[in-house]
Amino acid sequence: MDTEQQLDKQNISSQNNNTPASSDEISLQEILQHLSVIKQKVWHRKWIVLVIAIAGAAIGITASLLTKPTYTARLSFALQDEKGGGGSLSSLAGLASQFGVNVGGASSAFGGDNLYELFTSHRLIEQTLLCPTVINGKNSNLLNLYIDTYKLREQWSKNPKPELQRMAFPLEQKRETYTRAQDSILQSIYSTITKKPMLTVGQRSKKLSIGDISFVSENETLSKLFVENLIRETTDFYISTKTKVTRENFQKLRHQADSVKAIFNGAVSARASQADAVPNAVRQVASVGVVRSQSNMQIAGATYGEMAKNLEVMKMSLNQETPLVQVIDAPSYPLEKQRLGKAKGILIGGFAGGALAIGWLALAYFFSLSKASIKLQEGQGNR
Repeated sequence: MDTEQQLDKQNISSQNNNTPASSDEISLQEILQHLSVIKQKVWHRKWIVLVIAIAGAAIGITASLLTKPTYTARLSFALQDEKGGGGSLSSLAGLASQFGVNVGGASSAFGGDNLYELFTSHRLIEQTLLCPTVINGKNSNLLNLYIDTYKLREQWSKNPKPELQRMAFPLEQKRETYTRAQDSILQSIYSTITKKPMLTVGQRSKKLSIGDISFVSENETLSKLFVENLIRETTDFYISTKTKVTRENFQKLRHQADSVKAIFNGAVSARASQADAVPNAVRQVASVGVVRSQSNMQIAGATYGEMAKNLEVMKMSLNQETPLVQVIDAPSYPLEKQRLGKAKGILIGGFAGGALAIGWLALAYFFSLSKASIKLQEGQGNR
């Protein structure tokens, strides 16, 4: 301690003699001088530094033993999304407009790039968690598997609120019947999954139509099933929404075509009946009904023929607008496992402990230096 105090005093005296009072700048020589003093202080208290480093290493190895391993499931997919379709859609619009059918295609809000945002949406993650799944031979869902993995029921049982103590998510319960507490739990789990983050989704490159999904959890089954269910739920929603307009128009036109076909069949039957009723008509007025039925039959037949063409064109357009999301690499057991090893825990803990000890000594040095400098200035002022 005497040696350290002498070093501090010498450093203060040297600083006061070499540095003008009005200068707030620190020269390189002063920085090197401070570092030299700190080095000597660390050396004099090397045993304290060593003890703190050993304590840090002990904490590190304890953390490695207590920390549970995590499992990462990775899935890659390719997106083929037809854009434009100018020629087919133009022809389709011209043909279908004759029957009052508007073929505008899907909204650009569901373009290919937005698929990556859908993966992290609250709706689709919730559907992924609640989707019925066979887990270890039993019908369940990923939400209950998540709750069991992170022992949330044990935490809820210690909560003073009765609704949390009895919290459960039965497989047969419909989503619209969930209580406010159940909604709150789902919101909390969603925030954990997206903000921790447990789930990461991204495109490999702007030039490539290949994306990657990864999910990290403490349960190998949960990680694997989550990415598999997520890609299925998102793909179904994406395709359904992307082709919604065309599918609705196709159904509308098909309904109209069925109605016209029924009219055509009725006209054929009416013409045959009327022709049988007047097989040898002498007066022309007797054949008016036959001529009218013949005319109705021809008009209905021509109309149905055009509609049949439009239906085929629209079917081609629907196939063209349907995006293809093809899984390239799916996760398989065993998944990638991460765990804080003993050696790594000792190394990180020991380094952190040693750095903390050295930092504490440096702060103590600068604090004592500042305190001594203030006292010295006060003494000079009193003189």
